[in-house]
Amino acid sequence: MRTWRVGSFSMGGALVFLGVFLLLQQFLGWDPALVLMSWWPALFIVLGIEILLYLFFVKTENSRVKYDFISIIFIALIGTTGIGMAVLHSTGLFDFAQKVVSAEVRELDLPKYEESDVKGIKRVQVDTGPFAIAVETTDQKEISLFGTYQGDVLANETRIKEVSDYAMVEKKGDTIYIKMKAVPYNHFYRPMDGMKATLLLPQNIALELKGNWQPITVTPRNLLSDWNIDGAESVHVNVEKTTANLALGIEHVDYLDEQDWDKIKKTDEDSIESALRKYGKGEHRLTIQGAYNVLLNEK
Repeated sequence: MRTWRVGSFSMGGALVFLGVFLLLQQFLGWDPALVLMSWWPALFIVLGIEILLYLFFVKTENSRVKYDFISIIFIALIGTTGIGMAVLHSTGLFDFAQKVVSAEVRELDLPKYEESDVKGIKRVQVDTGPFAIAVETTDQKEISLFGTYQGDVLANETRIKEVSDYAMVEKKGDTIYIKMKAVPYNHFYRPMDGMKATLLLPQNIALELKGNWQPITVTPRNLLSDWNIDGAESVHVNVEKTTANLALGIEHVDYLDEQDWDKIKKTDEDSIESALRKYGKGEHRLTIQGAYNVLLNEK
């Protein structure tokens, strides 16, 4: 009596197809995952042929059919894996996982923003968002914003390609509004940030800066306008004593470093209600309020 084992031929065919694909992958440089995802439909073809042969032979006399369950389970596992990878590929999750695995952590440059037409501009308002920012005066008649951020580069693709990806800039009347943004990220994966920016302002343009509890560094140099810093975590002030014409005012700060302040007033909790220090004639004012601490560096 002839015995037909359904599943044995399919498993043999599956192994042959898999071996051929993996061999070609070695010579042609195919992606192994792509190979596994591409060849599994052949299993259904082989299994279908075997079923058709079974239907033919079962009609003959003296034939007996047995099912090779181990082979069928093996085929089911490979087929399920292939179907799963196909689903992941169709939804984009497979490509995303490949990018995450191959991602590199780098410190990248922010696209530079420059505003050369500052005629009629008297004030700049800045919301630092998640950025640690340094603000300096310059004798150039232009506004510049640049910096770096630390993030994962996915398949050589950077998350910030233009200024609008990290800053909203609007020019209205005599004021330029700048709002810093968080680095774009995927819902399933957030990169490391480490965002730092530098803003250069002409000496005669006033500044209103909201710190959002981020560290701020200011270097006013030969400031010819008034600056106001509000709500920073810490403020580092770099002052050139011999050339500055500056009045440095402190309001509602938790801690203040030891300096010879011209005037200082403390609260009952020993925080700083107000303090003042003049350089030169003190004709232009830098006011810092609502910060955790202020560190003064005199040169």
